[in-house]
Amino acid sequence: MSRRANPRHEAFLDWVTAIAVFLLLSPIAWVFLASVRPDRDIMSASLVPTSVTFVHFLSLFQRTDFMIALANSLVVGIVVALLTVAIAVPASYSISRFRYVGRDVMAALILGTQMLPGVAVMVPIVVIVRSLGLTNTLTALIFIHLALGLPIAVWMLRGYIDSVPRELEEAAMIDGTGQIGAMLRITFPLIRPAVVAVGTFAFVLSWGEYLMALALISKTEVKTLPLALQTLFDPYSFSWGEVMAGGVVIALPTIVLFLMFRNQLVGGLTSGGVKG
Repeated sequence: MSRRANPRHEAFLDWVTAIAVFLLLSPIAWVFLASVRPDRDIMSASLVPTSVTFVHFLSLFQRTDFMIALANSLVVGIVVALLTVAIAVPASYSISRFRYVGRDVMAALILGTQMLPGVAVMVPIVVIVRSLGLTNTLTALIFIHLALGLPIAVWMLRGYIDSVPRELEEAAMIDGTGQIGAMLRITFPLIRPAVVAVGTFAFVLSWGEYLMALALISKTEVKTLPLALQTLFDPYSFSWGEVMAGGVVIALPTIVLFLMFRNQLVGGLTSGGVKG
């Protein structure tokens, strides 16, 4: 017989959850509110806006450097997400389904790359990029973001593929479908929520990446959105409203992606822990 949950324990957990959500969402809500408040209103002691204005967003979108950075971030993020999915799906399928010499070592190396912080590999990455002549190029950012996000994507998808029964693929191959056909027709549709989760994760990781971009990019025409947001902190003409509006622009794609793919994201993040 299963024990009934103690109502006091449930109430305590509900309160803890509510406090945690409040602490997490309060700064985000303040950024969104501050982005539509006049600068004088932002600096006031009141948390309630006395007036609403969209002048900060208009000012941002009239800046050529900001629009260029927005386009660059979109290009880099989309390309990284597509390449991550295109490479991670067959790589994780190979590790999950095939038996070959060095498979476990390769899987361990993929996981081991996540133990190193980005700062630890930043210097050798910068040296390699400069020696290849790829400084101040979006190509360098794409490959670096791909290298940073691909290992965890492969490892995540491997768990999802492990949860798909092999018998489904074997039945398809008995009917005449090859191994690749079984992967595309049987396994891929079943792990689609996981693929969406991995692609979204790769896009968000690339979209908000700042450290590598700061080390490799100095020209305005190839700056990404986090670097453009840094330029808003002008000591001579500083506007908190524009900074908050820039924060909203950076956060908005992540929120939109979550709202669009929330069902796939929840399914993808939970299905990989269930073994068939």
